[in-house]
Amino acid sequence: MNERRHTVRRIPALLALVVAIAAAGFVDHSFHRPKVTVQAASGSAALAAPANALSSTWYCAGGTSAQGGGADVDVAVANAGTTARSGTITFIPDQGQPKSVPVKVAAASRAVFRAQDVVKAPFVAATVELDGGATAAEVHVTGPLGDSATTCASAASDHWYFAEGATTKDATETLLLFNPFPEDAIVDLSFASEDGQSAPQGLQGLAVRGRGLQAVNVGDFVHRRQQVSTEVSTRVGRVVVSRLLSFDGTAGRKGQSLALGAPALSKTWYFPEGIVTNGITERYQLYNPGQREIRAQLGLALEQGSAEPIEVTVPAQSRVTVTANDQQRIPRQVAHAVTVTADDPGLVAERSIDAASPAPRTGFSSIFGATSLHDRWLFAIGEASDTWDEWIVVQNPGTRAVTFSVTALAGGQRLGIEALQDVSVEPGERKAVRLGEHIKRVDLPVTVEATGPVTVERDLYRAKGLALMMAIGTPLT
Repeated sequence: MNERRHTVRRIPALLALVVAIAAAGFVDHSFHRPKVTVQAASGSAALAAPANALSSTWYCAGGTSAQGGGADVDVAVANAGTTARSGTITFIPDQGQPKSVPVKVAAASRAVFRAQDVVKAPFVAATVELDGGATAAEVHVTGPLGDSATTCASAASDHWYFAEGATTKDATETLLLFNPFPEDAIVDLSFASEDGQSAPQGLQGLAVRGRGLQAVNVGDFVHRRQQVSTEVSTRVGRVVVSRLLSFDGTAGRKGQSLALGAPALSKTWYFPEGIVTNGITERYQLYNPGQREIRAQLGLALEQGSAEPIEVTVPAQSRVTVTANDQQRIPRQVAHAVTVTADDPGLVAERSIDAASPAPRTGFSSIFGATSLHDRWLFAIGEASDTWDEWIVVQNPGTRAVTFSVTALAGGQRLGIEALQDVSVEPGERKAVRLGEHIKRVDLPVTVEATGPVTVERDLYRAKGLALMMAIGTPLT
């Protein structure tokens, strides 16, 4: 009887405790934690907010911000809207305190912000916060091993994947783990190489401080491997992860590539650009982090003729490399697009290209394909000049013909580029246009608008020097 009476007396106290905990949780989530947008499982980390959105945020990770750093960062912010956008850009170093500067981007314009003008640190990331949508941000790195660029993320995620990677003597692979939120994040990293799976103890339960950046040299944990694929998962919080991969030229490849990771697995990956010719090596890395094998095919869209798809099987927790140069069905010097289609939505696909003499361009690039189709795309970085050769490549995987138009955001004016209006692309084909044949501008952000869903890639090559700046655009909604 006494035991029952004590139990009854405890009920109000327990109820009060439950209510207090629930209320505390509500207050914490509602007032102290910024809302984390988790990207839908589409494999894409960049999606522009609508023009009528009240705000937009971009997370850019990153590169170096110190004298002689090797991959010095600047961030380009483009505004495709009809009104100016204002806000802040906060540079977050891996050593030291974040610093913010104001941002104002006029309509139909872009602004560029150099990290070294704000902070000095071995590595740096950035958060761009604006008072409206129809914007895109890209991060550009430059150094002795060339130039590279990638989109900034519009959302954080609890998973990130990379198919490409290497830690050979000539290679340096750095993962940039960026936590833009106030609370610490806890992450685990695992790798798949030619020697199988590994989860180094030093990379389990790794803390990434709130509003902080953690740089991980993969070679310190996975030694001298030619094939390194990566999975990053969080136990607590959400992060944004980019990979900086460079080759010093002592074993053939030379250049550097910055790539934002894939926040989700996908069944389909679109790659608009491809060519097999002397001096250019084109590879497709297919990574399966799951527990069972996946069958996939690489569908080929040739500018001239046709070819049967390439069939592959990717074992569980492994990577398969398909080298286009070794495929007899791909004719040399015929441009092509590739669509990777799997029988299971559990694949990650990257395309790597390294170019050297006698090719007309030199450098290294590795990018993820697009995983969805859109009719409007935005590129913040662009230049058509004697220094830079810029191309726009449109892939139409659909069943009907579409047309597309390229518009320059020319310092406040929307300038339809002559001869690049209503360009036709037949179903299942791709079309590449060279902007320098139609316009000359150092400051050249562009939009690409199509009459149907397509995938669009921008490729920038230095006239002299190392640079393969290849990237899928940011979809405009």
